[in-house]
Amino acid sequence: MFPVAVAILAVVFVLIVVRRVGRVRLPIWVVMTGGAVAALLTGSISIPDAVASVNVQLIVFLFGVFVLGVAMERSGLLHTTSVSVFSKAKTRRQVMLWFIFLMAGTSAFLMNDTVAIIGTPVALYCARHFDIPVTRMLVALAAAVTFGSVMTPIGNPQVLLIAMSGGIPDSFVNFFIYLFVPAMVSLYVLYRLMIWRLPNGEALLKVGPDTKEPEDLKLEWLVKLSLVLMFVVIGLRVVTSMLGYELPMVAIAAAAALPLLIFSKRRAELVRGIDWSTLVFFVSMFVLMAAVWNTGVIQSFLPESFTTSMPMLFVVSLLVPQLVSNVPYVALVLPVLEAAGAPMSMYLTLAAGSTVSGGLTILGAASSVIIIQNAEKRGQTMTFWQYFRIGVPLTIVSATVFILWIWMMSSL
Repeated sequence: MFPVAVAILAVVFVLIVVRRVGRVRLPIWVVMTGGAVAALLTGSISIPDAVASVNVQLIVFLFGVFVLGVAMERSGLLHTTSVSVFSKAKTRRQVMLWFIFLMAGTSAFLMNDTVAIIGTPVALYCARHFDIPVTRMLVALAAAVTFGSVMTPIGNPQVLLIAMSGGIPDSFVNFFIYLFVPAMVSLYVLYRLMIWRLPNGEALLKVGPDTKEPEDLKLEWLVKLSLVLMFVVIGLRVVTSMLGYELPMVAIAAAAALPLLIFSKRRAELVRGIDWSTLVFFVSMFVLMAAVWNTGVIQSFLPESFTTSMPMLFVVSLLVPQLVSNVPYVALVLPVLEAAGAPMSMYLTLAAGSTVSGGLTILGAASSVIIIQNAEKRGQTMTFWQYFRIGVPLTIVSATVFILWIWMMSSL
């Protein structure tokens, strides 16, 4: 008998791709939540198992960096920084180059889901003021935050889970050694794809330079304080990991959020401004994917060499998240690697493959879903196929580079 949970997942997958039932446009988080509720109602997963499937540390981390992201936008710092950076661009291709690497670098430390939120209005700003197609800017943002996020162990939720597992000692150092170079190569390939057939005329602002002052100077100061504290804690984690102690990842999110929640009078506004639908999406996704995993269907497709062959693990980690998403996939595969006593290179391969999966389709990474949801709030969007056309060649090249680089570094 075909497992009910797998049937529910298939329906969720189709609804996310088509995004519409009749005249009703379905938000992606609503589709995923409906799938989780259906799994509970059909008994595909029990309530205790559903609660246990949710990674609370990850949700808390996301909450913390989301607070910082909202504050960056509400303080006016995001707006003034965007204007300052991109108003100096002389060509559209230069705008695209700066945008891709700025979003990628930011996602490495603020987490790709956060940058997906705060980067969407920046992408729309660039499209509007520099005559660049909106879909091209949104695709560039989605892919940039995906590949940029793999450079550090706090760049996206799945690599955070891997770092929390303890399979990669000195995680910040080893992520940089093994994943920085292939990530940069992938970003350059993305840039070349994005400027293909993009007129390289002058990128003059259509409405002239924007000199708008920050909306809230005190909140802007607190944002800067939060950013400084966050990077201090990151530095402390790097140092303490070398001394044999791993500072909890949640401490980084606490450094980012606590100054704002304690000292800002707008704390309630910041909390309300969090993209709660994204947090609901993650919770629902954990529940539904746990129900699917419990059926054993996914495990039955895993090859025997899954925990020993680097190319095989990478390919599986690239393809399976297209069906079950990368975060729950990693959460459920980690115990398999731990039980097999896999070396550090396999954990890094899992991090790379599960992240590159987000470059193939919008279903491979939650950050792409977030970008679509935020763009649609502002009257814009990108479709599954618009992203897929770029994702296929980009993923083929980046997958090859990642596998070869990790293999070479692990052989030294």
